[in-house]
Amino acid sequence: MTRNRSRKFAAAACGLVVGALVIAACGTSATSVSTSAPEHATGDAVVYRFGVVGNRGKIAQLELDKPTVVTGISGTVVQIATSNSDGYALTSDGAVWAWGVGGYGELGNGKTPAYDTNAVQVDFPAGIRISSLANPMPFDGALAIDTHGDVWGWGLNGAGDLCLSGLTETRPRQIALSDVTLATGARTHSLFDSSGRIYACGDGEGGVLGDGSTASSSKPVAVIGLPTTANVTSLTSSWEGSGALLGNGTYYDWGYNSSGQLGNGSRTNSDVPVEVKLLDPVRQIFQGGSGAKNGQTITILSNGSVWAWGDNRQGQLGEGSRTSSDVPVRVDVPAGVTFTKVNSGGYSCYAIDTSGRLWAWGGNDNGQLGTGSAALVETKPVDVGVNLAQVSSTASNVAGLSR
Repeated sequence: MTRNRSRKFAAAACGLVVGALVIAACGTSATSVSTSAPEHATGDAVVYRFGVVGNRGKIAQLELDKPTVVTGISGTVVQIATSNSDGYALTSDGAVWAWGVGGYGELGNGKTPAYDTNAVQVDFPAGIRISSLANPMPFDGALAIDTHGDVWGWGLNGAGDLCLSGLTETRPRQIALSDVTLATGARTHSLFDSSGRIYACGDGEGGVLGDGSTASSSKPVAVIGLPTTANVTSLTSSWEGSGALLGNGTYYDWGYNSSGQLGNGSRTNSDVPVEVKLLDPVRQIFQGGSGAKNGQTITILSNGSVWAWGDNRQGQLGEGSRTSSDVPVRVDVPAGVTFTKVNSGGYSCYAIDTSGRLWAWGGNDNGQLGTGSAALVETKPVDVGVNLAQVSSTASNVAGLSR
């Protein structure tokens, strides 16, 4: 997510859904909409979901192959975010709404339903107003920053990835960091910018905490090796991957690297940040990946070109092949189209163009491209057929916010 004031449990199968058995949904079903119809009669922003959530088996009839309206949200939504299991929406009054899996308290309202498709309000202590959400969120958990710069976590904390001491938190609990301006998380780790310094917590496998070791920590540890004068403007994260974008447009990443996710021409993990060499300064960056057999990064450079690197077995690099790359390759953006925002999930990537049109490519085995197509793979960007202001994806779970 961009600067503002404001599990081992989930290993290789995290692109699937919750519950080893077929379970009925616990909430009110979302409503399918025609993408050619007006998005909302009142002009308010609409939140969509598509794809599938969770990592423990199928839930009947919850896989969506087209953007579908999330019901139950009250207020004007200004930001959306996802974890592998849930979607979240922040409203202009500082409230947070959640939908999806609830077995670990991910919905943040003190309850643990198997699944809720109708959004419920996250239960923060009285007087707390949230200014931004981590994007993406840790697996089966969530993070939010309040207007005072304090950060709150809830859901599963199995590897200490929420920087808390308990196993689960069914309501938000304050984390021991202050002056937090950025937060992100994925799988079993989290990253924070606190008072201009980057901290991490959780499972250190692959060197993802960036502290020069592979040790785990339930308390924040400082990331080392970034330039001493670094002004970090954005943090991003993926399955055992972390990254930091600096104010001068240089980008550093660290962690797992079996498919070239670090983009530095190697396949060797790194427990300290390494710089990715790109032709122009980075404007926007996003890591994606939800298992040991995927993981990729997508970026927009200052000249408007779009580049990606890492795993490409499902075409998620968007250049027409299925060959992975440990150095950046150029995404084949359609002629006459300019991407302004990019995002990546597990085996799929997304972009929004200057007109607000959503594009998607990569794997589609859970309908996560949102096109309604039966095609399992798209190796180049395809038009989803809906206009969005924001898109967020983790694993095969996707959320969108209309313009």
